[in-house]
Amino acid sequence: MADTDERPTRIAGVEVGTAVLSSVSCLAFAIAVAALTGSAGLTLLAVSSLLVGIMVALSILPSER
Repeated sequence: MADTDERPTRIAGVEVGTAVLSSVSCLAFAIAVAALTGSAGLTLLAVSSLLVGIMVALSILPSER
């Protein structure tokens, strides 16, 4: 039997589960902001801020070398 490397698929340097969790969190936050404020502008501002935060967090996570 050949020795195969069965690493999980990675998206943007993180495992799929982490990427899905951050996407779901972003969507839930966007829905909550939209429902609470009723403002599309504030919702876009909040979502863009969250996306920038996610990109910063992904950049500081240790990557597999």
